[in-house]
Amino acid sequence: MNTCMTITCGTCEQDTDCRIGYSNRLIQPIEFSCPHCHSQLEIILDISDAPRAKFSFNGCEPSMHQANGPFSGANPFVDLHLDFPVKFGEYVQGGTPWFSSLAQVEEATGGDRRKAFEMSQFHSDRLHALNQLYPKSEELKRIINLYHGKNKQLFQRRAAEYLEEDEEQSLLPQDLNATLYRVIAKAFFPFVVHEHGREISEKLPRMLFALDRAALDSFIDEIFSSGFIDALQRDCLKIYPKIFDAELPLRPALFLDLIKGEESEIVAGRVSSSDFYSFKDLYKDILEVIGRQLVLVSGINNLLHRGDANSFRTIDGGALSSLQKFSEKTLSDKFKYLDDCWYDFSQHVFNLGLRNAVAHNNVLYNQSTQVITYFPDGGRLDNAQGEDLAFLDFMRLLLISFREMHNLHHVIKSLYYYKFLIYDQRPAHEQS
Repeated sequence: MNTCMTITCGTCEQDTDCRIGYSNRLIQPIEFSCPHCHSQLEIILDISDAPRAKFSFNGCEPSMHQANGPFSGANPFVDLHLDFPVKFGEYVQGGTPWFSSLAQVEEATGGDRRKAFEMSQFHSDRLHALNQLYPKSEELKRIINLYHGKNKQLFQRRAAEYLEEDEEQSLLPQDLNATLYRVIAKAFFPFVVHEHGREISEKLPRMLFALDRAALDSFIDEIFSSGFIDALQRDCLKIYPKIFDAELPLRPALFLDLIKGEESEIVAGRVSSSDFYSFKDLYKDILEVIGRQLVLVSGINNLLHRGDANSFRTIDGGALSSLQKFSEKTLSDKFKYLDDCWYDFSQHVFNLGLRNAVAHNNVLYNQSTQVITYFPDGGRLDNAQGEDLAFLDFMRLLLISFREMHNLHHVIKSLYYYKFLIYDQRPAHEQS
């Protein structure tokens, strides 16, 4: 369903023609910049009383010059939709955001109309699941906090309510862990690629059982006795609820799953300078967590290739002496120590120039064009060279980096299961 209307900017009092495509989210706040003066305008669509739709406005109001038929082209035109990229330009009758996106998907599938429709339906189903889950984000935060608290029985009870399960769960460490990861699997289903996580969950246990048992136990003892893996799991869990804070601008980023390789367009939804500046640190934080997850990846990699988690390959005539030394390396340096790595990293996750610019606050955002300019070498006396990135591209980067962190979290999960089910079951004198 779509609604066409002309709105008047409250700042410059000029008109803009809008076609608003309906998402399946009950409350749909859509923001964009006025084409005339670049003021931020917001149209809020409420379909909670469907089929009746209710509109409210911030920074604008319905124009007194509403057209009786198709737009004439006298005013600037914008296509708006929460789930697909916004389009500014010429009004095309019938070229709604949904039909335009379906055409993009069909083109990406080589003209296979049936496959394009199935992929679009998958996107719709995923967003429908998201609509059921995002209102429970506060409940999710409480469950995660309970996992780290002392009242494990309360954690199991609240988690069972979230999972809509009646069966009472035990308080054994492995069962508490299993409940936690069932909650995460349900809560973040719309954001992740299930097949990737399943591949790691099935592959890693087989790898662990093929390793030298004494060497593996020494690695397990090191990462648990130091508190490293507990702190890492806790920091991973802090990231998850923040993804729901970015739920609105992530919707069009999810759509890009269907048209890989396509040019990004400017995104609708809560896209403003304030939103970007709140999300920018989330990308940096995710990369920080991934950098620490690499310690686990490297330990397993060293076990596979050299039989010792602390044994690294020789580089330039020398080698790192321990995982501790590896953990002190920068993120960019860590990769060169992962020789013939068992884990296949996504090459699209690590925009280290952007990460460094964000960390040092060398970033500008143009809310009217929704273009981010970041300066990887900023902070110098001379003018640094900036690089541009569309806000939608940034949200896409945020999404795939979260997926990488989530996939690596399966490594943490597997190591916990090994400790609970195997390492901890041995007599004390056989443990490292």
